[in-house]
Amino acid sequence: METETERQDTRKAMAFDLFAIIDKDPAKEKYTKEEMKRLIFGYVTTIAKSE
Repeated sequence: METETERQDTRKAMAFDLFAIIDKDPAKEKYTKEEMKRLIFGYVTTIAKSE
């Protein structure tokens, strides 16, 4: 069972991972709502498969 501190650390790590994914394509400065949802969904499902 995770502690609250571990949960907060996990959320922060996820945010930084998503920043890195978004910054991966410097030519892409704007994302649509659907593109952001796809990025987040892809990130979450990839993490779930690796556990």
